[in-house]
Amino acid sequence: MFETLMRLYATGKGPLTVTMLANAVRRGWITDTEKQEILSTKK
Repeated sequence: MFETLMRLYATGKGPLTVTMLANAVRRGWITDTEKQEILSTKK
């Protein structure tokens, strides 16, 4: 899941938002550390 979310967020494909990443953390799909890593890839 982490790799998919990273790819979608970093490339700007799909409507992936910060709120959606927070929901993924809450649901246990990714960790908060992984969320921060994904957010740092935004171009």
